Amino acid sequence: MLYLKPIFITLLLLISGIEGFAQRYNFEQYDIRDGLVQSQVTAITQDKERRLWIATLGGLSCFNGNQFINMGKTNGLNSNFILSLALDQQVNLLIGTERGLSTYKEGRFHNFKGKNDWVDRLNTSPSGIVYGISGKNVFKLNGPKAEHISITGDTSEIVTTLKTDHKHQIWATVFRHGLYYLKAEKWHQKLRYEELGDLIITDMMVDQFEKDKVWFLTTTGVFVTENGTVKPAYADIIKKATAINQDERGNIWLGTNRGAWYISKHQRIHFNAQNGFTDNVVSQIFRDAENNIWLGTDGSGIFKFNSKNYVTFDESQGLQNSIVMSIINGPGPDEIWLGTYDGLFVHKNNQIKRINIPSENEDTKRINFLFKDSSHNIWIGTVGGGLWIYSKGTFKRVDGGNSAITSNAIMEDRYKNIWISTNLGCFMLMPKAGKIQWISKNFETSLLEIGNNLIITGTQNGAYLIRNKKDIKPLNFKPLAGSSILSMLKYGSYVLFGTADNGVIIWNFSTGKIKQLSTKDGLSSDHVYSLLLDKKGVIWIGTGRGINKLNPKDFSITTNTNENVPLVECNQNAILESNGKIWIGTTKGVVVYDNNTETATLNRPYIFINSASILAQNKKGTQNNLQVTYKGHELNQKVKLTYQHNHLNINFTGIYLTNPKSVLYKYRLIGLDDKYSPLNGNTSVNYTALPPGQYSFQVKAVTSSGISSLHTATFNFEITPPYYQTTIFKVFIIVLILLLILFSVYVILNLNERKRKLRLKIKLEEQFKIRKQTAEDFHDDLGNKLTRISVLSEVLSSMTDENDLEKRSIIQKIKTNVNELYTGTKDILWSLDPKHDTIGELLNYIKEFGYEMFNDTPIHFEEETTINDSDKRLSLEMSRNILMIFKEAINNALKYSNADCINFTAKMNDNLLEITLTDNGRGFNLESAKNGHGMNNMQVRASRIKGNLNITSNHNGTTIALSVKF
Repeated sequence: MLYLKPIFITLLLLISGIEGFAQRYNFEQYDIRDGLVQSQVTAITQDKERRLWIATLGGLSCFNGNQFINMGKTNGLNSNFILSLALDQQVNLLIGTERGLSTYKEGRFHNFKGKNDWVDRLNTSPSGIVYGISGKNVFKLNGPKAEHISITGDTSEIVTTLKTDHKHQIWATVFRHGLYYLKAEKWHQKLRYEELGDLIITDMMVDQFEKDKVWFLTTTGVFVTENGTVKPAYADIIKKATAINQDERGNIWLGTNRGAWYISKHQRIHFNAQNGFTDNVVSQIFRDAENNIWLGTDGSGIFKFNSKNYVTFDESQGLQNSIVMSIINGPGPDEIWLGTYDGLFVHKNNQIKRINIPSENEDTKRINFLFKDSSHNIWIGTVGGGLWIYSKGTFKRVDGGNSAITSNAIMEDRYKNIWISTNLGCFMLMPKAGKIQWISKNFETSLLEIGNNLIITGTQNGAYLIRNKKDIKPLNFKPLAGSSILSMLKYGSYVLFGTADNGVIIWNFSTGKIKQLSTKDGLSSDHVYSLLLDKKGVIWIGTGRGINKLNPKDFSITTNTNENVPLVECNQNAILESNGKIWIGTTKGVVVYDNNTETATLNRPYIFINSASILAQNKKGTQNNLQVTYKGHELNQKVKLTYQHNHLNINFTGIYLTNPKSVLYKYRLIGLDDKYSPLNGNTSVNYTALPPGQYSFQVKAVTSSGISSLHTATFNFEITPPYYQTTIFKVFIIVLILLLILFSVYVILNLNERKRKLRLKIKLEEQFKIRKQTAEDFHDDLGNKLTRISVLSEVLSSMTDENDLEKRSIIQKIKTNVNELYTGTKDILWSLDPKHDTIGELLNYIKEFGYEMFNDTPIHFEEETTINDSDKRLSLEMSRNILMIFKEAINNALKYSNADCINFTAKMNDNLLEITLTDNGRGFNLESAKNGHGMNNMQVRASRIKGNLNITSNHNGTTIALSVKF
């Protein structure tokens, strides 16, 4: 009996050891050490900017993926004991606490008065009305007031839970009444009391993928209803659940008093402290917009489940050393052998155990390479501990005890010869012949068979082609020559070389073409340690900074659609595919990918602008002073800034909760930049001394793998120019300049006109003087001469014999010509005299001429003139030509009209002088008259003064009308 206790303890340790050796799942924990305000989480929600809001029993936290902003009672909240969170349609955060209801928006809390009870289970209906539970009853918040309502009409009803489904419809469970849903702000019953019974429902969930399926968490376990039937679920593993949710593939997540359960159609996983989670109570399970699962706990903060696609085995799961240098399939079924720098381990049945190599040399534990040949023998290459073979359960050393040899790679060719790459060169073992052949003496790092008797060996100084085991030639092509070859892979007629510093070099040994892949092409690192072609035809690349996948069709790097990939440093040739899983040895354990898992949904980051701070120069122009900061809804409107406020600091945030550390940014300022900036990690940008104009700042969030945000965050603003640069001012200046030019032109023209008029006046005065002097001289001189001629002709006539008729006839002609000359010179003298240059003088002279001509004739001469401004002056040319036109007309009327009445009229209409001479004679033929000199002279004179002369004649008489515009 004394031995029972040690045996029991041993069995207990064995059982706990088996559980402890399970794989570690990929959870990321955030607690008070990371900035969370308190580790007892009660609620989680997400706003439109995709920030997480975490309610705790010690305050409120806002998380953007990189940092927490904490708020609480000191910031105005009514209590730090928070129970529930929700968002309304106005993007207000509603907060239910032990002391009532509060809201938070744009940095301010508002506490509702008159409601000091516990507020829990806040939900927002599609119409924007907020519902919650307070004092076991439902209330609704429609505007500033909250009012209690009854779902069933029973004033004593007890509402145990309130929940929103994926369609934002609100559901409620009422104890001993049933299940209800809210539609058009009216409650409708879904399940009756007879169907639910006395179940005390603590939480519920409407299934997103199966119609009429509802999950209930109760005090007695998990229940599910399908087609109206309520039945227990998972009673064999879960006695009590505390939270429930569903991921994007329909899998169920259940929180319990000890960790959480993941339940799918194919497996059930209990997440607890032994596999990467916690044993604390899970109070909340939340699925964010990127379909990440967040688990809020009571005491351990929040956890994000990164990925079920891969798990990790490290020292916490049974490995004695996390540096895993080689991985192979073991000799037994479902065995994976792991070679580390602390010995050999085997993974089987979710357990990791050590395999002891029978050697007292500690270097035997420093395993560098493992290889399984066609006979299922395991070859073990160590660093200084020899080369071993495991066959039929027995270890045997095969290198003769040479401790200086380090085995770097082992390969079996098509003839079942074993090739060993070491620090002393390349050896070939021929097991059937029992011989060893030293092939080359280079420091070999890797081996690859590409054809019959064609072997490539990788070295620290390039690669060599070994033909027929003896003909060794270097592969001299760039950039392979001189590179350190860490791994090799044959794919069809291609050989892929994993190098140190030069990435992947792809050589087509049929055509000789070369292609190189590096970090510029999307490779995580230029140090490539391992290469593997899986059964799906995808090439896996293990690098110094993570794992990449290669599409062999075009040798392009496959972009990770699921950013939940570990940043690990892979080890050389430590890669294996087994049962649909990819095992990769790293410096921090083994990462195992489930290659059968569906590709995760592509998630994209979200970007928004936090604030725009406007700075301005001081009077000296040497310092910048903060003027104003725009936040929230102000950024959605176009902002106008004065030209002094032309220094901006724009702060933005990209949220990618799937992998926050991978977020980078590119931005541009339209109006200043046409192209986006290079990707960088800056979350703010400064613009200084911006010139006036229209601007639009645009920023995108981009992950390190090239996944860009769906939208572009934009901030539009305008910097108004100073008044002297405005369009109105410029137009005003242009108009002013034009007016000044016009005024100058006007002044110049006016001065010129005044000068012209002055010159004209002077000229006219001179002309008047000349004309007057000429008229006087002409009158005095010519008049005297004509009078003298007339007197002399009279004297000569008296001295001539009366019978000398011929002489007397000549003397009479002289007298007649003298009289006619005198009469002609009378008109000239009248015209020359300046005092006659008026309309009145002109018309009077014409009338006097008419009276004189028709005196002592049977023709009756009539005149009528209506001239108001009779003193209006005429030019000499106009006066002379008008006079001559109508003297000619009067003469013609006297000689040819045979009229008994002639009428002369003149009038002035708006600076238009109209003069008409009309007779009642017999008329004449106008066409015949045009051949005469009189009519043509009259038209010529009218055209000289730009007048219009109109002559009409018929058997009733003739009318001559002249119109002249002044």
